[in-house]
This record gives sequence, structure tokens and C-alpha cells, in this order.
Amino acid sequence: MKQTGENRAALSDLERDLLPLNVLLHCRTVVEGKNFVTTGVMTHVEGELFEVELPEFEQFELGETVKLTVYSPAGIQTIPSIVFAKYEGAIALLQPPELQKRFKERREHPRVEIEGSALIVGVLSDSGEEREIKDAASLNIHDISVAGISFSGPDAPHFATRSRLRATIEIGITFECELEIVRRERQEDRMHCGAKMHVLEPEMLRPLRALILRHQVQKNADVRRSLGKKR
Repeated sequence: MKQTGENRAALSDLERDLLPLNVLLHCRTVVEGKNFVTTGVMTHVEGELFEVELPEFEQFELGETVKLTVYSPAGIQTIPSIVFAKYEGAIALLQPPELQKRFKERREHPRVEIEGSALIVGVLSDSGEEREIKDAASLNIHDISVAGISFSGPDAPHFATRSRLRATIEIGITFECELEIVRRERQEDRMHCGAKMHVLEPEMLRPLRALILRHQVQKNADVRRSLGKKR
């Protein structure tokens, strides 16, 4: 037991030593590709994405491996990455998994607004037994992350807080998941819920992440386009 306590304390000390990821925001960033090197500014760090603003964004290819050198208040940070998308005045890059060993982020899984539907197919008891739901109404999905979802629809007893449900999600991709209701509220004749989400098929996490990344990029591109029009 003492060993476990010491390990937990060591992990806690390690987490305290990690830099917040937003220390990289608004920092001068050198992007070095296979045929081109340029300097820009880190304008976005969230979830699995970086965004670097730079005028020569067209010089980089989608899927190209690059090296980022970020001149941050916490020192020079060198980060390998891959160009995921490019749009007017900026490129979006994937954050490598090993970044978690050096930085921490408050919100682990960013949510994106998305249209889709959810169908509750079963209610899970504390013992794990499932009661099938027949003729359940389709629910409207409002936003999603790899670990959470919010939706609305007709109220039902199984939408009580802390209820555990099995559902089928359709958002351009279809997958099965388990939900745990963490908040609910009534608005007129509809019920709005927020839930933790566990994807049952591990192979579906990859297309879900890709879908969320595309929506993040689209949102960032729309914001940049809107700001450009205002200028």
C-alpha cells in the first residue's frame, strides 16, 4: 500500500511539473517542412490540433511531416507534427501523442457542434444487466467529443441523472456506445441531456476523432474567414 501511495504522489508531482499547453499560444513558431522553412505564430492549441498562422501556408502539403520550433516563455519547444489541413493564412497540425508527457490541457476532449441522431436501445442496471427499449424516439445530437455528448428529445424515465444507457449514434458515421447521464433539464416540451460516452467498438474511435478534427478545422477556418471580412 505504501508503494502505491508513493507512486501516486510521484505522479502528482509529475503533473504539477507539466507545462500548461496554452503556454505555446501566441508564440513565434518556426515550421520546417521537407522543402520549406518559415516563421509564423501559434494561434490555437486544443484537443489534438495546433494552428499556426503564417502567410506561406500554401507551401506545405497535406500529410507532410514537419518540425515545429516554438519560442515560448517556458523555453524553446521542439515538436514533430503532421499537416492536417490548410486554409487562408494558416495551417492546422496534429499534436503528437508524446506531447502529453510534456504538457497538460484543462479540457482533454474538446467538443464540436454537430448534427446527428441518437437512438436509445437499452437501459443498463447497476449489475450490468440490460433492459431493451423498444420504439424509442430518435434524439437530436447537438455536440460531441470522443468521451461526451449532448442531445435533446422527448422525455422518458430512463433519462434520469446517472442512468446508464446503450445507444446507437449516427453523425455521418454510425457506432454503438454506452452513455451515463450527468445533467438534464427541461425546456418547454423537450428534454436536454449531457452524458459521458464510452464507444463500444475501439476501431470506431479513429473515424470519430477524424470527424471531430475536421469540424474543429472547419470552425477555425470559418472564424478566420469571418474576421477577414470584418477587416
